[in-house]
Amino acid sequence: MHNTQSTTPSNAQGAKQPHEMLLSEFVTAAQVVALTNHGRKWEVRLGAYNAFSDADDEKAALRDVHHAAVNNALYLNQADAPVIPNKPSVPSPDVVSAYPDLVEQYADVLSEAMREPSIALPQVSRMEFDALVAALRLLQVGLVGGLVRADDGDIGDILTDSGTHVGLKADEVDSLCERILFL
Repeated sequence: MHNTQSTTPSNAQGAKQPHEMLLSEFVTAAQVVALTNHGRKWEVRLGAYNAFSDADDEKAALRDVHHAAVNNALYLNQADAPVIPNKPSVPSPDVVSAYPDLVEQYADVLSEAMREPSIALPQVSRMEFDALVAALRLLQVGLVGGLVRADDGDIGDILTDSGTHVGLKADEVDSLCERILFL
């Protein structure tokens, strides 16, 4: 058994899903279990997520399962994809770059995800700016603590524009705060 599970539980609120992780992150965080009398060679686990692989070795099984997770997330974000609850986010270009076949196959999904228009913000005073950053930090804490969810009928609906997009995750809110603070 290959067990390099991280110290942070992967099924904790706010933890990254496999399709949101770089291949190197996934390899470090996931567990691989050799299977016998099963019909499949490997089970790969990451928190509540698990998948199977028939790859030749543990390393190949990790790559195989990560590739499938990224593929599935891209597939489910195609314009003609089945409508499902809790649609996965579109993997970042950095995540997808490990798989040139997926970059080519889902070029339309990736370009659409990158085409997000900028929204001009009004000029704000220093006090208003500080309040906005504080609100973002509160949102980040709410996401990590599970107090804010996409379907909560409140802040989560604002965060996702009533479900028209997936909304930012806690680490993305943190990145936004850092970007804003260092303008």
